[in-house]
Parts: sequence; C-alpha cells; structure tokens
Amino acid sequence: MLKHSIKLIVRQLFKGNRQLLLNVLGLSVAFAIVLFLSTFILTEMRRGKTITNFENIYRLKSAEGTYWSSRSLKEFDNKFPEIKSMTKLHPNWSKTSFYEVGQQQYQTGKIMVADDHFFDVFNHETIVGDLSDVLAVKDNIVLTETEAEKVFGKTDVVGKGIRFMTADFGVMDLTVAAVIKDTPQEAMMRFDAIIPVEALNYYVSWYDSDHWGNARYEVFISLQPNNPIAGLEAKLNSAFQAAAPDWAKTDKGEIFLKPYSSLYFSESGKDNVVSHGSLNQVRTLGTIMFIVFLLAIINFINLNTAQKIKQTKNIGIHKTLGANGWDSFVRMISEVLPVLIITFGVAIVLVGLSLPWLNNLFGTEFSISGLLDINTLIVGTIVIALGLFLSTIFISLYFQRVKPYEALKNSTLAGKKENLRNALLVVQFTLSIVLVIGSMVVYKQNMYMHNQTMGFKKDNILYLPLRNDMNKQTKAIKQELASISEVSAITLASHPLGKSDMGWGMSLNNAGENKRISYEAMMVEENFFDFFGLDIVEGEGFRSSSIREHEHIFNQFAVNEFGIKNITEARITSYDDASGKIIGVVKDFNFQSLHHAISPIGFICSEPENLSIAYLNLNVSDKIQLQSAMTKIETVWDTFSGDWPFEYHFLDQTLDELYKEDQKFSKIFLLATILSVFIGCLGLLSTVIFISEMRIKEIGIRKVNGAKVSEILALLNKDFIKWVAIAFVIATPISYYAMDKWLENFAYKTNLSWWIFALAGILALGIALLTVSWQSWRAATRNPVEALRYE
Repeated sequence: MLKHSIKLIVRQLFKGNRQLLLNVLGLSVAFAIVLFLSTFILTEMRRGKTITNFENIYRLKSAEGTYWSSRSLKEFDNKFPEIKSMTKLHPNWSKTSFYEVGQQQYQTGKIMVADDHFFDVFNHETIVGDLSDVLAVKDNIVLTETEAEKVFGKTDVVGKGIRFMTADFGVMDLTVAAVIKDTPQEAMMRFDAIIPVEALNYYVSWYDSDHWGNARYEVFISLQPNNPIAGLEAKLNSAFQAAAPDWAKTDKGEIFLKPYSSLYFSESGKDNVVSHGSLNQVRTLGTIMFIVFLLAIINFINLNTAQKIKQTKNIGIHKTLGANGWDSFVRMISEVLPVLIITFGVAIVLVGLSLPWLNNLFGTEFSISGLLDINTLIVGTIVIALGLFLSTIFISLYFQRVKPYEALKNSTLAGKKENLRNALLVVQFTLSIVLVIGSMVVYKQNMYMHNQTMGFKKDNILYLPLRNDMNKQTKAIKQELASISEVSAITLASHPLGKSDMGWGMSLNNAGENKRISYEAMMVEENFFDFFGLDIVEGEGFRSSSIREHEHIFNQFAVNEFGIKNITEARITSYDDASGKIIGVVKDFNFQSLHHAISPIGFICSEPENLSIAYLNLNVSDKIQLQSAMTKIETVWDTFSGDWPFEYHFLDQTLDELYKEDQKFSKIFLLATILSVFIGCLGLLSTVIFISEMRIKEIGIRKVNGAKVSEILALLNKDFIKWVAIAFVIATPISYYAMDKWLENFAYKTNLSWWIFALAGILALGIALLTVSWQSWRAATRNPVEALRYE
C-alpha cells in the first residue's frame, strides 16, 4: 500500500496536481526552517558542553566582577585540595595585531593570553606538538589548525619562528610549540592562538605587577569530581579576607563560583574571554520554529481534509466492504507518510542550497555534512512523526462521523459546515498577524536605537589607534595632522567612545565621609569635551594643572549615584601625590550602547603620551575631499608608524557595530515572518481552490440567473474577510503582551504605536484578499455551461 501511495504521489506531482504541489512546497519550506533552526538552537544549548569535564569547571567571580590580579590569585593557588587546577587568562587587548614571517605580514585571529595551567583546565586535541607545560615557556605560541594554515600553509610547523606584533604589548619573537584542532562551533571560548603570560612578563615592562588592584585576568577552576562548591566558596572568601587590604575586600565583596556551562546565557555584561548568547532570542526562534511548523501542519490537515471530502464516495465504499476504524487509519497513514517523507527530503535540499546565505545571516559555520548527522535524523523523525500523528488523527476523527449511506448518497460533504477547518484557518491568520506585528516592532526598535542621539557629536569623526610606539610621538603626530586642511580639530583619549574598557575602583572622600566607588574611567586630553560638544553643567573643564593633580570630571549620574552634593567638598583620595579634586560635572550622555542605561563615568586629564586614540574632526563635503584627506592622513601615519599598516575607523560606524546583533536578529525575524506568511498564503490558496471547486455548480446556477462577477467575488471572499477580522482581534492582545515583554530587555525602547497593529491588520487583509481573489475571479468568470453541462 505504501509503495502504491508513493508512486501515486510522484505521478501526481509530475502531472502538476496543484493542491499537492502547494502542499509539498509549503511543507518543504516549513521543514527546512525547522531543520535549520533546530540545529541552530541545539548548537546554542550545547555551548560550553563540548569540553571534557565541563561539569567540574567553574569561573571564579566576585560581587565586583570577573577580573582578578595576580596578587589575589596567590592566596588560592595550590592551597585547596578541592581544586584540581586553576588557570588565569585574558584576550589580546589590541583590536588589530599581526604576525610577521619573513617579509610577509598576516593579520591575526583572536589571540588569548594564558598561563601554563590552561590546557589542564580546558582540554584540546593536538595535531602536532606537546601541550604539557607548553605555556610555561615565554617564547612559545600555540596555533589552531586554521591559523597555522593561514600563516604557513600547513600544520606541521612546530619549531617555526613567528613575530607577533601588537599595539598594546609591542613586538615579540616567538616559536610555534604546538598546533591544536580548531575550537568547535559549540565552544564558548573560541580563539586562534595562545601566547603565554610569561611572554608578556618578559617582553612588556609594565605588565608584571604584584599590586592587588591590577585586576586583568579571568580565572577558571577545575574541581575534583563530586566536590560541593559551597564549602570551597567559604574557604576562598576566608583566604581572601585574611590577606587582602581593606579597600580590596570592600571592592571584591563576596567571592563565588559559577558553573562554566551556565556562562553562555549569563546576564553579565561584556565578556572578552567567553562568548555569550541571548536566551530570549533562542526562545523567540524556538517559538517561531513552532509557529512555522504549526502553520504547515494546519495547511497539510486542511488540504488533506479537502482531498478526502472529494473522495467521500470512495470512503463510503471502503466502509461498506467492511473496513473498520483501524483499517481507515492505516490507509490514511499510507497516504500521508509518503508526502511527509518526500517533503522532508526536499527540505534537506533547500537547506543545502541556502546554507551559505543562512550561515552569513546567522553567523554560523554549519556544513552539509554537519547538518546530516544524528541530530538531523532525530529532528526529521520527530517532525515526520508529529506531522503524521496530528494529521492522521485529525483527518480520521473528522471522517469517523461519516455514515456509509451518507457517503454513497452524496459524492461530497461540501454542504456540511466546516467549523473546525475554519477554526484552523483563523489560527493560521492569528499566528501570521502576530509574526507580522512582532517583525514590525523589532524593526522599529532597531531604528529607534540607530537614530537615537547618544548625546555627543559622532558624524565626520575619524579615529586612529596609535600603534606600536606612535604614542611616544603624539605631539609631533598631532602637529602634522593639524596641518591637514581637511582636519578641523584633534583630541586624544584612552579608548573609543561606545566601549567600556576601563572599570576603576577608587576611594572617595565626600564631605568628610570616605567610601569606595566604582565607575567607568576614561583618560582624555584637555579639549575632549569641546571636541565632542559635551556640556560642563557644573564647575569647570580641565586646566593646565589637571594632569598633575589627577583632577576628575564626572557625569551627572555619577555625582547623584555617589551622593555628592557639593563637588568642591569631594575628592578622590586614592592618590598619594595629588589632590584628586572633582572640578566639574559633564552633562549625561550615552558612552556605551543604548542597551545599557547611563552609568557613572569619570574623566581624567592625561599626558598625550599616555593616550592611544587620536580623534580627528573632518571638514569634508564629498567623496573627493574625503579621499584627499585620507591620503594625507595615511602619509602622516606612514611617517610615524614604522611598518605598522594604516588603520583607521569612523566613529559612527563603530557605534553602529554595537547594534550588529540586533540588526541580525531583525533580519532573521523578518525572514521567518515572510516565510510564515508565504506558507499561510499557500494554504489559503489551496483552500480557495477547493471551495471554488466544491461550489462550482452553485456559481454556475447563480450566473445563469444573472449574478454579476462582483457578487460572485463577494460571495467567495466574505468568509475570508470574516476570518481575518477574527484573527486580528485575537492576535492584537497576544502580540502586544509578547512585544511589551521583549522591549523590557532594552534600557531605551520605542513605544508600541497603534498604527503598527492597524497596519498589520491591513496587510493581513490585503494579502488574504490578493491570494483568494485571483482564484475567486477565475471561478466567477468561468463559463457556467462548463459547470452545468453534465447535469
């Protein structure tokens, strides 16, 4: 029976059976979406769980954050039997770094700096070399397979020399000691090379510090199996409290351990060591996947029900010949299962064809071989089983009520009310409208963040990261840049606006009361506030003595947060050789992305030699002037940079990158919405084809009796308008609640305007009418003689 059904289905497809083709197309698109999204979601949920012994790996944290000084870690190292191994690490702080081999330069991938216990905590598979104590040697470097291929064209490169050039750490001559396999896509900690902490201790004079406040490392601990962490946390707190100075105790607060496998969906802020994902986005994509699958199954059920209604007489004959309920059920399975299997096969082909584009959209690295694994088989089995179960149960129950004599008396059941099928169509419209509203809200929120002013000037501003030893020649560089006619102003800072890179913990004396405070710090030049159009609302800007006295300017939020009533009575007391006065208050502005509310920031005036970002305000009006300015700036760069490649960034583009993930999510949501509406339209088209065929004689009689084409169109379309209206009423409160909850994730958010819901309803009605009107018009303009001639 199954073999016969497959042959019949294939024959019908080749003959161009419209309803079957629409059925297969809609299901195939839906199954392709389910296949890819399920693979993506499973990958996200497995993040951090591909490492051996991951369940015993923890991140060392405190109430202050995740960064630790070498001095603090000395109180924990080799002192607790519960700890199997402990490693400290941090990423390369330079945005751009290079390898140099011979005369050839290569831009590096992501570089990690780690101590010699890294591979004891995080197991990695070696291709060549030995990982035992590989990071204990200051001149070693470990490359991944891809990184070795990029630089050397092969992986057997142990013993090869490589020069590592980085702005923050200078130049290091290293030797490749091992090549490891690339970190898998499921890994949270992804990198392309690792250099030892010992290399920085040796090559970088200021790096090795035994001060409690130089917190630069993230720390991960591998515990002995079956060790409760509560007891160890108490020991860690006791050890730190016994050794640390009072200010460090206050800053750190409580120390605790966080499971490594839980970090990916952690709500912590920026993290440069492990990657993070959004659990809300994963849940949203899971919901979309379920909605698409449900839409497709509703289509499938409706279309199969319609086909069975046409075969009512066959059902009656089958029952008259003695078929019971089980026989009908088996027959139904034999007809439905081949369609599901064929459509899933087509879905795999669709995913394969669109995989490069999907990888680019989602930021993934899936391959065809990776998709065709056991997980695909499991997902396919579940999808087919669910589709088979839902459709066969529904259709079997639907026709269980049909009596043999009724089936044999009438060739169809078209005259009976189809309340349940109509309800399924309403569900389809409801889900589609919810997705349309959601897509519009996501887009509106992204536009809101993109267009929202951040409170400082960002247009026509270019910045140069002063690489290598360029900051030692800052005054000369500024003088040369200022001579360029297209450069109207220059200022210097420690890091670009839009990024939080310097969190400080300091002591504040406020009207005689001492307390510890934490804030984002930014070292700047004297003219920084004028350059960016930032207003000093209290006190004064920086002056010639500000550098010597370590004077501060805080934003309004910081002054309120720290309880400072009078800035003349407050000062930073962490300096032994300076007053640390607070001389001014700058108007609040967003110095990081609009995902975050305004927080405390303090500005410190610094010598130009200590500042590594040069901001240039360009006075250009067209591309020709811009190109001329860039050529002149590059000439100045080449004069002072040595061999370092020309590097520049536009501030507005850097700020736009802060919303890259939001833009990606918006595109994904829009794509899912379009495909969902497409699937719904296929089902709607099939339904109107069926209704037109069932009412062909009625239409013919009405036309013979003088009915106009417009009246026939109204007759066929009025029910669809009613269903869209009902769906809109249901979808509006659902989508409002869902999108209101989603917007709670943003510090700055758009409002849910009434026109979004109205536009979604109009779009849904318009799409529905366009879909059904074409087929309705064909039925209405058909010659009535063709419908009635065999009567």
